Amino acid sequence: MATPEELRNHYDLRPVAEVLEVEARASVDVQVAPIRVLVVEPDAGSRRLICSLVEGEPGMTVECVGDSQLVSSVQEYAPDLVILDGHTPAIRRGKTWDALGIKSPPATIVTAYDPAVLAAFASIAVDLLVKPLDVERFESARGVARSRIVRARSEMETSNRLSEHGDAMPRRQFLRRLAVEAGEKIVLVRVEDIQWMQSLGKHIRLHMREASHLLRQSLKNLQASLDPKQFLRVHRNAIVNLDHVAEFYLPPSGNMFVKLNDGVSLPLRRANRAMLRKRLKDMS
Repeated sequence: MATPEELRNHYDLRPVAEVLEVEARASVDVQVAPIRVLVVEPDAGSRRLICSLVEGEPGMTVECVGDSQLVSSVQEYAPDLVILDGHTPAIRRGKTWDALGIKSPPATIVTAYDPAVLAAFASIAVDLLVKPLDVERFESARGVARSRIVRARSEMETSNRLSEHGDAMPRRQFLRRLAVEAGEKIVLVRVEDIQWMQSLGKHIRLHMREASHLLRQSLKNLQASLDPKQFLRVHRNAIVNLDHVAEFYLPPSGNMFVKLNDGVSLPLRRANRAMLRKRLKDMS
């Protein structure tokens, strides 16, 4: 029977170049906000261990959930680092974040008892860990992830500064698909097919022509990932897809509303009248 160390060496699971990388930027003041960590682990004992190791790290906050909550938790918490078990159903089927319609977090660590399972996640993970976890080995992987996140934040900060000075920047990529959990299924919804979105507390109802789905995420967070030229916030509880809008009704007095192509009418806040006219003019 091969030892875990022999298995790791055989499958070349550890990205040595990254583990040995000395990240000078880790000391700069880019990391103002704490690093948000999401732990997705089916085994309660392993989940407690991993969460305790993360909680003891300065500058990190952690949210710990079971493996059935991967998609909804990533969408709700927008983590910087996801530590997940390779047998988590959603990621096991897709193998990549793109396949789930989720924007890839800055860093991902995948764990499993079977090294053969880990090999499939080499393209998305900053490190791959064989269970049972070795604390020193985990801390090394955590350090690699921290460096990756700090570097991503630094690059984002640089991009923002260049943008403020009017320098030409690459075109921003907006959300194209949403992964929605529906019982034992994960439904991939094309953003362009959504007619309007309705805020329901911690959830959003996605309305389409012949169906609707409930997404666990705030309307504010989702709006930040949508193309503002296609989606418009018409009310604090509603966003409409302009491709599905028939008309805006803006009388001098009385109620204002937006009418969709299928006949659905949604209220418009009167306080948004001037802003709405400007936004529509800018879009034309």
